[in-house]
Amino acid sequence: PPNPAGGRGCTAYDVVVNSGFFRTLQADPLYLEFFLTVAMEGLSEKYGVELELTGWRVLRNRKFLGSISAQNIRARPRPHIQELPG
Repeated sequence: PPNPAGGRGCTAYDVVVNSGFFRTLQADPLYLEFFLTVAMEGLSEKYGVELELTGWRVLRNRKFLGSISAQNIRARPRPHIQELPG
C-alpha cells in the first residue's frame, strides 16, 4: 500500500488480537502504545527486519489489509504431575 508520508510502498503486518483485549487497549492510549511497541519489536526480531517504531496507525475502517487466513492458537502442554506413593 502507498505510504501517505512519502508516496512510497510499505509492508503491512497484521497482528491478531483478542477483541476483548483490543477494547481494553483502545480505552488506554498509553497501554495501546506500549502493546504496539512490544508487538513491533517482536516482529522485528522474528523476521529480522528493522521497523520504524513511530508513525504506526490502527486501521479505523478496516480490520485488516489484503486477505486474512484462519488462525490457530497453540495449546500449551499441561505439565504431567504425578504423585508418587511414599
